[in-house]
Amino acid sequence: MKMRVNGWKALTIVATLVSASGCAKHAQPAAVVSAEPATPQVRTTPQSPAQDRLSALSLTMNQAQQWNEPQASDVNIRPFVGEPGVAEATTVNVSKVTFAQEGGDFDPSISRDGSTLVFASTQHRNTSDIYVKQVNTKTVTQLTRDPAQDVMPAISPDGSMIAYCSDRSGNWDVFVMPVTGGKAFQITSDITPDVAPSWSPDGTQLVFSRLGETSGRWEMWTVRVAKPEVAQFIGYGLFPKWCPTAGTGEDRGDQILFQLGRERGNRGFSLWTLSFKNGEASNPTQIVSDTSNALINPTWSPDGKWIVYAQVPMSQAANTTPDSSSLWMTSTQGEGTVRLTTGHGVSLSPTWSKNNQLFFVSNRDGVENVWSLRMQDAVRTANAITSGQASMAVTLSSPEDTREDPHAPESDDMESGDDDAVETASEDEKNHR
Repeated sequence: MKMRVNGWKALTIVATLVSASGCAKHAQPAAVVSAEPATPQVRTTPQSPAQDRLSALSLTMNQAQQWNEPQASDVNIRPFVGEPGVAEATTVNVSKVTFAQEGGDFDPSISRDGSTLVFASTQHRNTSDIYVKQVNTKTVTQLTRDPAQDVMPAISPDGSMIAYCSDRSGNWDVFVMPVTGGKAFQITSDITPDVAPSWSPDGTQLVFSRLGETSGRWEMWTVRVAKPEVAQFIGYGLFPKWCPTAGTGEDRGDQILFQLGRERGNRGFSLWTLSFKNGEASNPTQIVSDTSNALINPTWSPDGKWIVYAQVPMSQAANTTPDSSSLWMTSTQGEGTVRLTTGHGVSLSPTWSKNNQLFFVSNRDGVENVWSLRMQDAVRTANAITSGQASMAVTLSSPEDTREDPHAPESDDMESGDDDAVETASEDEKNHR
């Protein structure tokens, strides 16, 4: 199956086709209730680079069935314990960071200090390339010029390297190159697609998703950048994100955040973590789930205490592109859930820098671009909820809050939005389990 996907639709596919899409008999995932997986149909023929940019995930999401739930005996499920409906604080704190007028900018990755943004873009041609820019300027530098597709960049913790995935070798694989551009080194070479790389806190390892040749499931693997010929399977899941703060997991191991599809009902995605220490994965834990929405594209706060994710209504599961999606934040305990974006358009692919700026992709102005959102008020609101003082959060921000983005230039280069809100979950909007 060939699929044309532009910009943020690359990641939208993951939410709207949910976990049971993948073989022809499951063309309508919301209606699938079979408890036994069918044999997935896996494409091994690479797509032509001459096509419009094909996301690694749009290419593969329709080719493998994600029957990958951990066994119940191995799972520690945490219920949603937030206090919904106690505070709402509207803000005007969204700023435009990239300025594509056609094509689109997507897949953002921000440096630890929040100054350097790396992203994929089709603003200059149909196939996507990797670009870098300083957040406080409009100047962009093109890092890759291969005629193939280059997507999903991830900046290393020290800011010196970029991991990304490309189909330049005839298959989706993970590559690494200097942040200044130059020679790219191929990290993976499996015959099935490898996508969505994420760095370990010390910058020596990567975790990524692989479409298992035998399992037909989305698998998670780790690899040492200095020894890429040896990769290790750690479990099933998609969009893995290594916690930027080391030692936050079980027995002072690291944590990896990921999305995982349910094996029953509407088969939408929920969000999980696992602990990783000395090459071993343990303690798979469900953080947040919602039977009415697919929860996708998770990312960590810099301190590893919060996660941000995109929510897409399951009512849009049959759509190639959703009409809307919103960003939410919750703690790693599933508490203090706060809605970050409202209004028209789609918000996806969040990434959080140390200066409390959240970068994400939205088509709110008609073209997919990268935008930023200040997180201070959201964190204060969430802390107020968890401490039982949520009513205080109402005064934290207001519609008159029009402060400039801290990285915005003195001119009007940064365009402010006015349709976002920070609010706590209400019973009507959220039904997290």
